[in-house]
Amino acid sequence: MITLYHGSNCDVRKPIPMKGRRGTDFGQGFYLTPDMDSARSMASLVTRRQGDGIKTISVYEFDLDAASIAGLAIRQFGSMDADWMSFVLANRCFDRSAPDHNIDKLYDIVIGFIADDKIRNMIRLYRSGMLKQDDVLKAMQEAPWRVMQYSFHTPRSTRFLALKEVWHEQ
Repeated sequence: MITLYHGSNCDVRKPIPMKGRRGTDFGQGFYLTPDMDSARSMASLVTRRQGDGIKTISVYEFDLDAASIAGLAIRQFGSMDADWMSFVLANRCFDRSAPDHNIDKLYDIVIGFIADDKIRNMIRLYRSGMLKQDDVLKAMQEAPWRVMQYSFHTPRSTRFLALKEVWHEQ
């Protein structure tokens, strides 16, 4: 079992992937991280953006083995490589012509690194032609801020999440 955290401005007791934002790293879905600090940062950001609610961390346990045995389509990225970068770009830009994307929910679950603001800025520079892909990938590999995320894209996938507790923070 893996402990995962979801930061928001409210309790999320029953995740609904279709309520997630579009144009995100791995496609529309319900996102969690095993990194508590990242979840806290997200809770602060969402609460500030919404102008409503209270910083909330929903704590889940996830059984990756059971999801795999059940035959869920799971895409895992072990590093910030060219495949990861292409996948993120395709999802963020709604590029269905890309060889690998999750715009149409081809994957139930995607696991990989978060493309945070620093990484997004590097990718923008790459897309504008100011950086070469190899330079971006090298910088990302050396980045100390790399954090994993788990995204759930179908109702079937959220059945493998078990809510353990909810924390409210000031």
